[in-house]
Amino acid sequence: MDFKDLREQLTDESIKSILAQFNVEPYDENDNEIIFPTCCHNLEGGSPKLYYYKNTKLFHCYTDCAETFDIFTLLQKMYDLRGKEITLRQAVEICDLDSGSLTPTDNYDYKSDLKYLQQLNNSYIPNVDNLDFKIYDKSVLRKFSFDYIGLMPWIEEGLGVNALQKFNIKYDKPHQAIIIPNFDYNGNLIGVRARYFRPADVAKGKYRPIYIDGVLYNHPTGRTFYGIYENHQAIERKHTCVIFEGEKSVLAYDTIYGSENNIALATLGQNITRDHIQYLLKMKVQNIILAYDTDYEDYTQLKEVEQKYVDKANILAPYFNVSILIDYDFILPYKSSPIDGGKETFEKLLKERRII
Repeated sequence: MDFKDLREQLTDESIKSILAQFNVEPYDENDNEIIFPTCCHNLEGGSPKLYYYKNTKLFHCYTDCAETFDIFTLLQKMYDLRGKEITLRQAVEICDLDSGSLTPTDNYDYKSDLKYLQQLNNSYIPNVDNLDFKIYDKSVLRKFSFDYIGLMPWIEEGLGVNALQKFNIKYDKPHQAIIIPNFDYNGNLIGVRARYFRPADVAKGKYRPIYIDGVLYNHPTGRTFYGIYENHQAIERKHTCVIFEGEKSVLAYDTIYGSENNIALATLGQNITRDHIQYLLKMKVQNIILAYDTDYEDYTQLKEVEQKYVDKANILAPYFNVSILIDYDFILPYKSSPIDGGKETFEKLLKERRII
């Protein structure tokens, strides 16, 4: 028996009961999912952006973690926040399941991934063809339209029409949402996210994968980059890429510097994974600029966030020349992308970036 077998034994009520022990109650629930506050990285409170998908019995955090994980790993995260480390076997026992039924090979510690990354060297030959994704039929995008009025919120923010068309951005009129397809390196459709605007939808998360005809078009965000299909040729030509958090930043870069010069990618969060490194090596990247959001409002917060970004950069540093953009002068509003302030501000931050 493995962890997946044990996970299958847990009912939706079991999940709610386990989290209730930590005073974590569902924010909302429907036939497909249960929405919890982000207890994966918050001791208390948190936004309602931790989704539990009933069909897969997996969670996905749509904010800081930007990861998919099961209840056992979630418990590890929650105990870490409380200053205590537990093994996956201990997490199984907390769920009132029998860890003795696990085979010896099921002692895998997800945290070893970071150690593995650090032990890799530049002779590592990636094989991104082995990164299998669920492939969706692109014809589903015909359900949506390129609607100038619907897309006006982004156009008014300065995103160019050519960039929106290049990245196949569309509009879902019934839900008043902007549709963001995600393609893999070879151009296969692997997911569709929506940017919602109605308050009731935003309360559940501004950016979320969508359901189309009862099918959830989600994908593991930590296993690829947004923009990799559209931009990999420019990145391979220039051996450089700028890594942002969100899709809009990739579109903004395209608007400012043009399609042929777009070397931007987005991680849809702040996690750097082994699969990301595989793709970067595949594209023969030499130089990486981390351009994460300004998650700081004062100098104390800036130093804390800067260290977090340095830690992310250090994961990449064994393989690439890495630098990070930090808004030391607080030019940008809180939680802005470095490119939100336009070309002049972005290039100022670029000029003053910290070299790792």
